[in-house]
Amino acid sequence: MIKAVIFDFDGTVSNRQENVYRVFADYLRPFFSDFSDIEYEAVLQDLMIYDCNGTLDVEVRVIPFIRKYGKYLPDDFTEKFKPYYYDNMYAYTVLKDETIEVLEKLRKDHKLGLLSNGHSGSQHAKIDAMDIEKYFDKVLVSGDLGVHKPDPKIFEMMAEALGVRCDECLMVGDIFSIDILGAERAGMKSAWFITDFEKPSFFYHGYRINDLRQIFDILDKENGKS
Repeated sequence: MIKAVIFDFDGTVSNRQENVYRVFADYLRPFFSDFSDIEYEAVLQDLMIYDCNGTLDVEVRVIPFIRKYGKYLPDDFTEKFKPYYYDNMYAYTVLKDETIEVLEKLRKDHKLGLLSNGHSGSQHAKIDAMDIEKYFDKVLVSGDLGVHKPDPKIFEMMAEALGVRCDECLMVGDIFSIDILGAERAGMKSAWFITDFEKPSFFYHGYRINDLRQIFDILDKENGKS
């Protein structure tokens, strides 16, 4: 029986694609002031490809971007952009449309956890800006702990903090090698939030969702209600 639902933050409860796009769009526009709107859109869409859903450090993500567009950028671009990115990401953060609705309904019958990888200051700033900590029984940020997903230890720490066993938890996350792998290693059920349902996954037999409201169907199935 599932007693607790644990959420990743970026890309799961928040709309990370929009968040990071807005950061890039605002910061980079002065460097491409001579570009038309459609030309600048092409620049941004390239950078969204290089972004890799935030799975790499930002200074690594911008390497292919600099290779392609370096002639438009200052020599100290990475040095200046990296702190701006981490210090200001919170100001661009938006939640998925269904997030609050789902959290309000889930918390009536389930323990809720928020388990996020990332820089402590940056992640807490985003969580605080969205005013969602009140919906969760426990919030853990890897930067506070020195343990990061997919290490099973951080999932076990969350389960213990919620007062449940790992096999009584459903982990919801968007990055397979971080959220889903770690949860499965810890003995949790998992729901992979994925917008591209054409993406193959031959060796994963868990749940795939593209809307947080689909969690209720999963819980009904796991708890014998359907």
